Amino acid sequence: MAKPRYPTLPVMLLQDLRRYKWVIALMLLVMMTALSVIYIAHQNRQLTAARDQLLSNRDLLDREWRHLVIEQNSLTEHSRVERIAQEQLGMVDITREHEVVVPWQ
Repeated sequence: MAKPRYPTLPVMLLQDLRRYKWVIALMLLVMMTALSVIYIAHQNRQLTAARDQLLSNRDLLDREWRHLVIEQNSLTEHSRVERIAQEQLGMVDITREHEVVVPWQ
């Protein structure tokens, strides 16, 4: 009596691959989809962190700009400019006697 011969392992694997090719293809598609979801979630987290950093920088710049506007307004206040002109430059208000009108032509 002859012993039945079974196919070797590589032959059996090839037969299973041919038989279940759609299952294998769907499994690969599911794995690729899962990896793409992971990648997109990672990109989303990175972009959200970058956006938050940019918003924080914008807030800092906005705050600094408001302080600079307040400082500019205080430095250009009329009474301050007049006081500096009188104290440091020795300027005085002009009277009608000292006023000189230059003719146009």
